[in-house]
Amino acid sequence: MSDDEMWQAAMKSRPKTLAWLAPLVLAACAGHSVKPSAGTSVSPQLRSSGSELRTYQILNWVAPDDRTLLLTALNHSLFQARFRRRCPGLQLADTIAFSVPSPPQVEKYSGIVLPDGTVCTFAALTPLVSTPPKLESHNEPANQ
Repeated sequence: MSDDEMWQAAMKSRPKTLAWLAPLVLAACAGHSVKPSAGTSVSPQLRSSGSELRTYQILNWVAPDDRTLLLTALNHSLFQARFRRRCPGLQLADTIAFSVPSPPQVEKYSGIVLPDGTVCTFAALTPLVSTPPKLESHNEPANQ
């Protein structure tokens, strides 16, 4: 059998050998569908600092990397969300949807959905406490 004949035979059998891959790909895509748990829903895709965020008790959000999301709540408290795994594409996303409880409470959010359908679950959502700046004491003796 010549090289050309072997190549043609391989090409004819290729669809059969890859046929097993289609169900796996479809199952993987189905695994990314958003299935909110009881008492939660998925918000529409929201832009950072968009007025629609207020409906979900958020002023703005920023993603410094694909593992972290920082949220500012309506009451100006800050939250840091860390993901179970890296959330590919988060840092470049201009909109995200939130998995929110009813009624919306930022500290009970469970994750986000990117515009491409990627679901990213929070490993932790913790409030960030800022420390007040250290004030200079007025009781210190003046330098002479």
